[in-house]
Amino acid sequence: MKSSLLSLLVGIALYLSSCMPSEQGSFEFMVIGDVPYHLPEDFSRFEQMVQAINDYGPAFTIHVGDIKSGSTPCTDEYFEQIRGYFSDFEQPLMYTPGDNEWTDCHRPACGEYDPEERLDKLRQLFFSDGKSQGKNPQPLHTQNTYEGFEKFVENAMWDKDRISFATIHVVGSNNNLKLDSLALNDEFYEREMASLFWLNRVFDSAIEQNHSGIVLAIHAGLNYPSQEDTNGHLSFVNLLRERVSTFEKPVLLLYGDFHKFMVDKPLVDAQRKVITNFTQVQTFGDRDMHAVRIRVNPANPNLFEIHQHFVDGN
Repeated sequence: MKSSLLSLLVGIALYLSSCMPSEQGSFEFMVIGDVPYHLPEDFSRFEQMVQAINDYGPAFTIHVGDIKSGSTPCTDEYFEQIRGYFSDFEQPLMYTPGDNEWTDCHRPACGEYDPEERLDKLRQLFFSDGKSQGKNPQPLHTQNTYEGFEKFVENAMWDKDRISFATIHVVGSNNNLKLDSLALNDEFYEREMASLFWLNRVFDSAIEQNHSGIVLAIHAGLNYPSQEDTNGHLSFVNLLRERVSTFEKPVLLLYGDFHKFMVDKPLVDAQRKVITNFTQVQTFGDRDMHAVRIRVNPANPNLFEIHQHFVDGN
């Protein structure tokens, strides 16, 4: 009797499990940004953040830029210290630059550096080998392998379980578009061309591979409404709107810049209706040294499940 009952229970369990949504292809990753800011006290808090992420064990972590505040020195020694912290992540860490570590380095409090020289230093320190940061770095497909874009080592693509991921170097501070009538803006126009190329490439690649969704990581809180030429994000936003609209699968954009956790749907079509397959997530930052945890769940029609991930003690 006991054997028959046990067989019946096992059969029911197997039947119910067959009716459950499949977990195949599910995984989680973390998003952080705009940290560390307040020195030296934030170093210990950043160490706690790294340890908390290591303890959780995501597939990888994305840092969306601003590895310092806009009022601390942009020294080689500081950049090397942050690179050391990045190497403490157990899993791969992908990083895209923010404005504070190069465009704002001309400020007296930052050491009055030449911003483009600081950008060259970032590229040398963080992006020289075509791999992510972290103890177990992951090879990346980088833009410098394309003719004409050899300097853009920081723009990268990778994929996991039929999801396309990309970092694109788009920053705050109006994307370094200077509005002074005497400004040449050569750096801005060259990087804008690279960003648009890379945005097209990630969508084209996702379509070619029949991927289920796309995740884009940038630093900037984009200026979506403005159609003025003074908007340093104008071309990027317009191309993003075009590509998202025709992709018809979930697209998630991750960013920092304003330091407040937020989830919204800012892209609208010509009729001012929300483009439903696009979502953006702003991560914590500044005083709030926490992470955003994202679960990719193919059983969910929205694909991306967004969770706050608080670090104890921070």
